[in-house]
Amino acid sequence: MTDAFSRRHPTVNLIFFVAAAVFAMLFNHPVFLGISFFAALCYAVKLKGKSAFRTFFFALLPLLVFVTLLNFLVNHYGVTVLYTFRSGNNLTLETIAYGAVTGALVVAMILWFMCYNEVVTEDKFMHVFGKRMPNAALLILMVLRFVPMYSKQLSETYAARKNAGLASDERKIDIIKNGVSSVSGVITWALEHSIETADSMKARGYGLKGRTNYSRFTFAPADFALLFVMLALSAVIIAGKISGAADALYNPVIKIDGVSPMLVLSSIAYLIFCFLPLIYDWKEEMKWNRLYAKT
Repeated sequence: MTDAFSRRHPTVNLIFFVAAAVFAMLFNHPVFLGISFFAALCYAVKLKGKSAFRTFFFALLPLLVFVTLLNFLVNHYGVTVLYTFRSGNNLTLETIAYGAVTGALVVAMILWFMCYNEVVTEDKFMHVFGKRMPNAALLILMVLRFVPMYSKQLSETYAARKNAGLASDERKIDIIKNGVSSVSGVITWALEHSIETADSMKARGYGLKGRTNYSRFTFAPADFALLFVMLALSAVIIAGKISGAADALYNPVIKIDGVSPMLVLSSIAYLIFCFLPLIYDWKEEMKWNRLYAKT
């Protein structure tokens, strides 16, 4: 599923997700973390639909709980003791809070990268970096494609062997033999595929001086407007971070400053920034509905 924001210029898309990831790592304040978490989840649902809900409830939510449990089982810092184990270690409020914050941060980052993978496609990545660093951009894309492409080929190879009567799941030894044979076939395919890719790139003149590049992306006025809004919001957010209004401390005691004008201003800016793709998509949808109603 695509949205209006994903149809904007690749540079705008890339800057947004880089800034979203950096801000998500910088802020551990509950307000900012909650905004990032909820905005990333909403955008992932917008892009991926029900599959994003399934991923969140069956993979990411358990991950959040696991990180929280792991933190207070391994660490015992903090002054607010909730329970003392027989071993003498304390269960403290600070370890639970920091574990939940860390887990939420990890899940928010994963959700943002899920959105990134849907919006910043391979052709967009190559448009941004292909002319400036063609070899590095190509290498990064090949590495990112390695796992899903080879996993798919392995599944197809195993299925082909099974349909041909060459694979059996009756005994564990048969599964191992069939797996080894399938991996061997995938390795052979990978070597042939690499040769074909190299020949194709050479025939197309990749990396040669003076080679032209076609691109269907143009920097429109709407892209300039979005970029200006993102930079302005980022300046306010960074000012909030520098002022210390958005800081939070969880060791040895939970310390979160009270509400201040700078905290309110920076959190509103962060809210608008994180929901900017959804806001822009809603704006374009409303514009389309008005135009459609006039026809």
